[in-house]
Amino acid sequence: MARKNKKSESLRRSLFTEFFVILLLVIAILVASIVRTANVKKQNASPDASQLASQNRITDAQSEAAATVAPTSQAASGSVETTLPGMTYLTAMTTLPGVSDTAAATGIYTTTPVNAVTSAPVASELSEDDKVVYLTFDDGPTDNTRNLLDILDRYGVKATFFVIHTYDGCEVQIKELYDRGQQIALHSYTHNYNIYRSVDTYFADLQQISDLVYNATGGYRSTLVRFPGGTSNTVSRKYCSGIMTTLSKELPARGYRYFDWDWDSTDAEANRQDTSVIVRNATKAIGNDNHVILLMHDAAAKTTTVEALPQIIEAYRSAGYRFDVLSMTSYTYQHKPNN
Repeated sequence: MARKNKKSESLRRSLFTEFFVILLLVIAILVASIVRTANVKKQNASPDASQLASQNRITDAQSEAAATVAPTSQAASGSVETTLPGMTYLTAMTTLPGVSDTAAATGIYTTTPVNAVTSAPVASELSEDDKVVYLTFDDGPTDNTRNLLDILDRYGVKATFFVIHTYDGCEVQIKELYDRGQQIALHSYTHNYNIYRSVDTYFADLQQISDLVYNATGGYRSTLVRFPGGTSNTVSRKYCSGIMTTLSKELPARGYRYFDWDWDSTDAEANRQDTSVIVRNATKAIGNDNHVILLMHDAAAKTTTVEALPQIIEAYRSAGYRFDVLSMTSYTYQHKPNN
């Protein structure tokens, strides 16, 4: 009898142990699921109303300030000269220390070794009679970026994305941009205008986004830049008067090339600009300009930009334009500093 009771007690202990182990496993699975869901929500969260309002106020200011602009052209020597009086911007890639032969030959300035990643798209030759449009997108990556990529792939078009740090983990989407053959350029890490407090604070922010892209892509060091607000922004005056004039000279001296735009889709003038308005403004260059750098945005609110893109591509293609990416040797358009 005692032996039977002992066996029964042993069985109960064994069953209790198994139940306890199963309970712990269930709890662990539930906790992991909750954490995963929270991370996904965090990454996909849209900016709140105050963030969007702030972003659009900044973009409105840059659009209003962009009335005076100065196009640049590629000189025979390989330097980039602007029509602004008293200013000459030099890239001189082959004379900059640390530039590999491969990078110089392809037009992508880099300080990484020759055997590092060098497969980023490069702009092709351009003449005055060529009809070419450069689609550019600022303020991504977001969920809208993936939708834009699908459209670009469907039409066989490459674009240039000026990226920022949109959320922790956005490196995955930056890597996707790179893997799908799009051009990655630098906008800002924070997109906070206090980066214009000084030359040092600006370049510290630029280094952060440069490093993020480098790590995300496994070795691509982009040197293509667009200033938050554009070169002609007036918001920077609040932080440091004259900073844009200084930076417009300092960037090329450090081996970068910066780009503004000569045509604006106006998708940033409202959180969700009407699709027809975006298409109308984005295609105004047709018949008026052979070389078009078109400003658009892939921020989280810009769903109508996604809707407008197929019509924009079809309109330019029907008018005989080809699509290209910006590079160290491509056509550029630079606003006059307005600080």
